[in-house]
Amino acid sequence: MEIKLDGSVFDFLTCYQEESRLRGSLNALAKDTFGLDLEAWHRAGYWGDRYRPYSLLHRGEVVANLSVSPMDLTLLGKELHLVQIGTVMTRPDFRGRGLMHFLMARALADWRGKCGGCYLFANREAAEFYPRFGFVRTREVRHTLPIRPDGARHPVRRLIPELREDRALLLSHYQKGNPYALLTCEHNPGLFFFHCGGALREQLYYLAEFDTVAVAQYQGETLFCQELLGPGGHSLAQVLTALARPDTAKAVLGFTPREGSQCSVRPLAGEDLLFFQGPDAALFHRYSLRFPALSHA
Repeated sequence: MEIKLDGSVFDFLTCYQEESRLRGSLNALAKDTFGLDLEAWHRAGYWGDRYRPYSLLHRGEVVANLSVSPMDLTLLGKELHLVQIGTVMTRPDFRGRGLMHFLMARALADWRGKCGGCYLFANREAAEFYPRFGFVRTREVRHTLPIRPDGARHPVRRLIPELREDRALLLSHYQKGNPYALLTCEHNPGLFFFHCGGALREQLYYLAEFDTVAVAQYQGETLFCQELLGPGGHSLAQVLTALARPDTAKAVLGFTPREGSQCSVRPLAGEDLLFFQGPDAALFHRYSLRFPALSHA
């Protein structure tokens, strides 16, 4: 589809990820803007129809893009069907010309009435842009649980996602979900492996004693636990204690825990800001929540 904006002609394309030249142009812009390597994700076979680029091309090159990700979530037993907007980027020499305004309006029009709402995460520099499209800033919180190591030895094995058996273990536990989370993301293994095959690939662990996969990072006395996946049957404190190292004093969670009574709760600071619009937005204004860290597209 050809359009004219600010005196120039552009081609609007979507869902073209199987066209290698166009995908390469998008990947180049993503690398320059965010340091993302979408090509490696595609080669691994995890880029499916849950990540749909909406792009404007000029002379055959992607110069502006946002991506739409249909998301299935469960909150307090209620199934939610939302759309996450991400990878919002414009090449520097095309900024300020209305390209992103066109893409945002087009994406919202395409999905209006087909989902319970749209949301996105924005840096503070872009925070004034999204309210123009009806997005409202929504607070997120962070839960921190004190850890008291029990002195017992709990076997913890590092997982390597390139190994077939470890990849199968990761997938099977992703399908079981996070039994300790109040808000969960489901049916999107491609996004899960985008994180676990990329930036978080060295933070994957298996606790055989609890049959639980953990995505976690250790920094001094703090355990940053982004995700726990498995059948459950134990308390959150038990699993985190087993995952902890001898010098661990607290666990910061990348999800909203079901068992939050022992946690300290603070506004999520230093992260991208959450913006929401649509009929399901009221749920996220009402409760003190955090979108799962591994659900960010």
